[in-house]
Amino acid sequence: MRQPGVKRISELDADLYVDGSVDGNDTKYINHSCQPNADVFIIDGLMIVFALQEIVPGEEITVDYLNSFEEDRAVCQCRTSSCRRSLNQKAA
Repeated sequence: MRQPGVKRISELDADLYVDGSVDGNDTKYINHSCQPNADVFIIDGLMIVFALQEIVPGEEITVDYLNSFEEDRAVCQCRTSSCRRSLNQKAA
């Protein structure tokens, strides 16, 4: 069940998510960008991260949180040329 104010960036569906801040799982290293270098897909219940371009060692891994189930308008700070200014909602 959805809890108000809880960020669920790595959601598998509306009720199941991977929280990068819990138990030290590796999703804590994946951040948002409006021009991401990776994408996340759910395949057979597994969350798979696919590179969209070459990612060099030490480079931040980023995905677009636009498809998140979270409904709030969290402010984006990615500073890319195509930044929407919102993590998970399309620009108006």
